[in-house]
Amino acid sequence: MSAWAQAIARLDAFSKVDSAYQARSPSGGFLSVVVLLAMALMAASELRDFMRYRQTHEFAVDTDIQQALQVNFAMVVAMPCALMRVDLLDASGSSRSLNIGTLMQPVSQKQAFALGSSRSGSMHPVADMHVHDIIAEARRSRQMPQENMPTTVGKLEDAACRIEGSTMVNKVAGLFHITAHGHGYGGAYVPSHMMNFTHYIEELSFGQLYPSLDNPLDNTLHVASDHVADFRYFISIVPTTYIDARARRLLTSQYAVNEYYKPHTDLSDLGGRPPGIFLEYGLESIAVTVREHRGSFVAFIVRLCSAVSGLFVTAGIVYHAAARFMNAAL
Repeated sequence: MSAWAQAIARLDAFSKVDSAYQARSPSGGFLSVVVLLAMALMAASELRDFMRYRQTHEFAVDTDIQQALQVNFAMVVAMPCALMRVDLLDASGSSRSLNIGTLMQPVSQKQAFALGSSRSGSMHPVADMHVHDIIAEARRSRQMPQENMPTTVGKLEDAACRIEGSTMVNKVAGLFHITAHGHGYGGAYVPSHMMNFTHYIEELSFGQLYPSLDNPLDNTLHVASDHVADFRYFISIVPTTYIDARARRLLTSQYAVNEYYKPHTDLSDLGGRPPGIFLEYGLESIAVTVREHRGSFVAFIVRLCSAVSGLFVTAGIVYHAAARFMNAAL
């Protein structure tokens, strides 16, 4: 062994009491074992606390002036695609029809209402997820998938229509609605006895998509008791920003909804309004920011050393005080 190695081996910052002057006792050994176990538990507790993520919620006036908002939808209506249309209107006067092949696909009703048959990714309660998990999943699923949409068509009387996709709209109040052809818009007139607005909403969200968020209307079935039906949903959107411990951001939205449904025996009962499914949405002026925090490694080391050394010193003081008391009593 070299001289440097021998010097390092003999290096001792804290002088030790020679074993000839040490008095060993069963009580001292028992206390040493207890203190070591307590130190291990305290170290495990500090490590668990360091690994834990914390979240804070901040509320402020929404100052984001972006002009667009992403709408994600996946729903099935118990009518053939050829009999209905999907349109978007907003407060700026903009309007467009979404009746394009990439968004609407015919399916059989039996296949259409197999709940969750086309979901991509697993569903987890958002309360059980950390912000960094939410952001990571959102990066993998920015929009609704469209490549695995079912295309099996049943008999015409049993046919349904699956509407799925993501689209950008102006960031103002708007109306997303599904109506039969010839009612409210042009096109071949659809008789009332061919209407069936029973529908299953698999996904309806605003902002960047992440499948783990369970929105109020997700996985809900709404049954029309008559052919002429008026389904209305009044949606209040709250812009939400998730920021993880690495400062990555996810801009999305949460929403609350009120539902209204009224069946009608005849079209004249609607007072000129078309029957259908109407989702009216508006944006709140309050924005929510969810921040994820995690303690620094330096703070963890300082707390760990303080806790372990403090326990060691306290145990030594208590032991010596108890020993002196016992010796004085004897």
